[in-house]
Amino acid sequence: MKRNIGLRKAALFGLICASVVFCNMSNTKQANASTVNPVSTPAVTSGTQSEKSSNLYPIHVVKDGNDLYGYIDETGSVVIKPSYAGAGNFSEGLAVVNKDETFLVINTKGKVILRSKNYINDFHNGLASFSDSKTYNYGYINKEGKVVLKAAYNFAGNFGKDHTAIVSKSGKYYRINSKGKILNTYSLPTKNAYYDMTDDGYAIYNSTSTFLKGVKDINGKTILKTNYSEITYLGNGLFGVKKKLAADEGYLVSVKPSAIFDKSGKQLTPFKYYDLSGYNNNYASFTDSKYTYLIDKKGNVLSSFPKQEGRGTLTVLGDVVQADIDNKISYFKMDGTSVWKNAETTALPSGITVQSVKVKPNKYVVVYYPKLEGLADTSVQKIINNKLERLFTADRMKLTLKDNLMVDDNFSVEQIKDLLIIRKTGYDDYFGSAHGTPLLFYYFIDTKTGTFYQFKDLFKKDSKYIKTLDNIARKQMKEQEKKDGMSYNNVDGTYVTEKQFFYLSKDALTLYFDSGAIAPYAAGFPQFNIPFSDIDNLINKDGAFWKSFQE
Repeated sequence: MKRNIGLRKAALFGLICASVVFCNMSNTKQANASTVNPVSTPAVTSGTQSEKSSNLYPIHVVKDGNDLYGYIDETGSVVIKPSYAGAGNFSEGLAVVNKDETFLVINTKGKVILRSKNYINDFHNGLASFSDSKTYNYGYINKEGKVVLKAAYNFAGNFGKDHTAIVSKSGKYYRINSKGKILNTYSLPTKNAYYDMTDDGYAIYNSTSTFLKGVKDINGKTILKTNYSEITYLGNGLFGVKKKLAADEGYLVSVKPSAIFDKSGKQLTPFKYYDLSGYNNNYASFTDSKYTYLIDKKGNVLSSFPKQEGRGTLTVLGDVVQADIDNKISYFKMDGTSVWKNAETTALPSGITVQSVKVKPNKYVVVYYPKLEGLADTSVQKIINNKLERLFTADRMKLTLKDNLMVDDNFSVEQIKDLLIIRKTGYDDYFGSAHGTPLLFYYFIDTKTGTFYQFKDLFKKDSKYIKTLDNIARKQMKEQEKKDGMSYNNVDGTYVTEKQFFYLSKDALTLYFDSGAIAPYAAGFPQFNIPFSDIDNLINKDGAFWKSFQE
């Protein structure tokens, strides 16, 4: 039940990162198993190294607007510097990380053991499952990156200490050894039900008629009847179970409390645990309206570990507790002593510092907004800070639990000469929706005057820049449609408007469009890069906006 940081994150900003060129977080495309490429570095063996590996923990930082992941040791010292787009926990001396749309397996010294375009799971007893994007099947690789079992399974569980695993193929489940030999065959009834199998051999099944869930063991014996809206396997033979909801309340299942049941079907606790996590090293976590708590296998709060303010999860990794609270990662010892946490202040080369301020109007809404310090003119600094706070919080602070909305807003910052660029990212996810809505905005601020520049401020008034930029964007659209099969919507008038979303660097202008505005939602934020040299005649080089970031 180990938690992967950034690898299978709930995709809050997946669309943003996949479509905007200046975001460094890779998507998780999978490729054929043949792309698994070992690197000429000796593989790390299990045993002592595996035991030591639990002392490295993934961390997340933001640098130049990019989400980066690395590792610290149990003292909080950075051992592998943040350079990855995603990072998993170490298992048996190896961890899976993501960089440049490629999955890498590294050892505790950061050496690359293998590369793959396929998603790779954690290693367990020498083997890790991987997925094949062409067939959507699973197979297994060893620590040298060799495919030992081809991607032929619909489900592939982790190998246990007995060196066996549960797999499924063509509707049946099997227990196999590490050579793929079938040791047992299990036939679960498939009429009016489909299954989600666990490594431990518990089948959480969903009724196709009532859409309610239950649990069977791998031999088909019923543990819990299909009378619950949601069931999650917590590990240790325990289940998180949510009550049956009325038909008009089904969309609220994600925010309803769970009770803990054991493998015999006995209810151990009341239905009182919100955001109940899986068990790791005999501990799980849950939240209430304000805090996140660590609990034991009986559901009792661990009083020796301090509750954490905010909503998230607590995961025990050896002697360290990983706290993922309000989308910020931190680490503590079991007695609550701090080991490592994200920096709340970013120092820019100019001497300006940017503090991250958190506000939470309710447990499902978290907003981080920037507060500047160190500007030469404190009156300008106050004007900027007041406006930034309004831009980030004015609408969000009105949200209540009745809005049935989860919100995650954050920011990054960079500076070019006197121009401060604030990048605001957000994700709005209504309870029960198929997917949320990603948000992306940029604010361009003159640190000398406090002016928030607009798109039109970059151009000469009579230059007909809208039409020219629209023609450039249309040309790039056609090229993308021809090259990548991209499809853009027809719009009345011009795609580009006076209120155009944009980003800029010292050398180029990037136009981008809101998710779903001119292309299918899955396309994210379509963007078009235009060098300033191509539109030199349109730019108002005597204007304050241009001068703020150019020599």
